[in-house]
Amino acid sequence: ATRRSKKPVWMLFKLVELIMSLACCGVHWDCMHKGVPHIFLLCGTYGGSSIVCFLHLVGILYAEKPAMKHEAAVSGFLGTIHLVTVYTQMYMVLLDQFKTAKWNEFYECCRDNSLLAMYTASIYFLHCTFALDLMYSHSYMIKHSTRSMRPLRLYFISPGVEAYLTQFRWFQRISTRNLPSENASEQSGSRRGYVSDESETDS
Repeated sequence: ATRRSKKPVWMLFKLVELIMSLACCGVHWDCMHKGVPHIFLLCGTYGGSSIVCFLHLVGILYAEKPAMKHEAAVSGFLGTIHLVTVYTQMYMVLLDQFKTAKWNEFYECCRDNSLLAMYTASIYFLHCTFALDLMYSHSYMIKHSTRSMRPLRLYFISPGVEAYLTQFRWFQRISTRNLPSENASEQSGSRRGYVSDESETDS
């Protein structure tokens, strides 16, 4: 079986999620000047998710391979609260207290922020789905005869792009288990053995 690190795939997810969350922050900040009230749910969701994504991005680079249960839990939670903000802003549009002379601008802001938050939530849920699939499908080293029962084969953008990038040292270093201490990583991997590798390799 070919053993291939999926750390670059999770790094790409975190990078896209960070950009989308920062975009939500920017749109929400602009909307606060157009009548959208300061609501902790919105500010906390967009700002908090940006911080979480940034810290996870750094963690993927300098820590060992990410645990699939943590990837699924964090991405699933962030996707859920982003979806809650969508319904929150849709609800605000229906309230009479915001139907002022600037209601058109208020509506456009809520609409744009809701759409962006929904797109961001979809990325988080996709991340969560992939993590759950790898967590459960790689639990056993049995190759299913049914194609749909086999583990996903994730690549960095596409197989061709990943094959091209593997010739660069920076991409090879991202794919390694532990950047600052390769010896410690090797010792840690030897203690856990082959079973722990399965969540981050293709069978």
